[in-house]
Amino acid sequence: MTAGTHLTQLLPRHRALAPLRDEAELVGLYLDRTNAPRNALHTEDPGRPWVRANMVTTVDGAVTGSDSLSGTISSPADKRVFSVLRSVVDAVVVGAGTARAERYTRLHAKPRHAEQRRNRGQVPAPLLVLVSRSGRFDLDRIDAAGSGRVVVHAVEDACDAERRALIVDRLGDDALILHEDSVEPGAVLTDLRTRGCREILHEGGPDLLGDWMDTGAIDELCLTTSPLLAGAPPAGAPRGLLDDHGDPAATALRLLSLVSDGTTLIQRWGLPLPG
Repeated sequence: MTAGTHLTQLLPRHRALAPLRDEAELVGLYLDRTNAPRNALHTEDPGRPWVRANMVTTVDGAVTGSDSLSGTISSPADKRVFSVLRSVVDAVVVGAGTARAERYTRLHAKPRHAEQRRNRGQVPAPLLVLVSRSGRFDLDRIDAAGSGRVVVHAVEDACDAERRALIVDRLGDDALILHEDSVEPGAVLTDLRTRGCREILHEGGPDLLGDWMDTGAIDELCLTTSPLLAGAPPAGAPRGLLDDHGDPAATALRLLSLVSDGTTLIQRWGLPLPG
């Protein structure tokens, strides 16, 4: 069981992180922004949602295994933290391609986190936010499990009338947001803010994460390094954490926390990006 995986916090202070049922210690660690750098966007707008990205890589930088899935390079330690990250957020943003490959469904309400979410004023399950230019994804798969709501951000000209009607019929009147030319991160965040979302988790994939990084929309990067060497990526697989994206200028990050099970390194980086 991932909840039984023993972890040690190495930074900002050394302590054992007992596998408690409600994961209170890990929840507290990931909600603590005492040392997090505030980028210019938050300085100008303190009410802006806080966005953390979560990704896993091998030691040689692969973001998927030989089957092109991230789960292959994950570990029980990574899965324990992943569960906690989802438990503290109001919404999870993911690209449609990643949602399709990783077989996403509506997100689940987790009984062991229910009381904490109620105390923070959150609904039982986070909102799933699909970014899909055409609005084409497997609706049946999305509906196969889970209880959380789903919102789709698509491009108006790429999402035909039949697809629009199907999404609204299956997911609800306010579940489809259309954009003129492209789905800009700022527009997604504006929509999520109007829905009362304060804590956002971005789960990729690399291409979408690169877009959000380029615009300074990511405040934290939660990065797990698995003790694996993946070798050459499969044909068509992303070539790294941000694929072909990213500002060519070097950016200094701040290490906010470091957790390990003895082999897997679970890092949390603050991104002091300009507005």
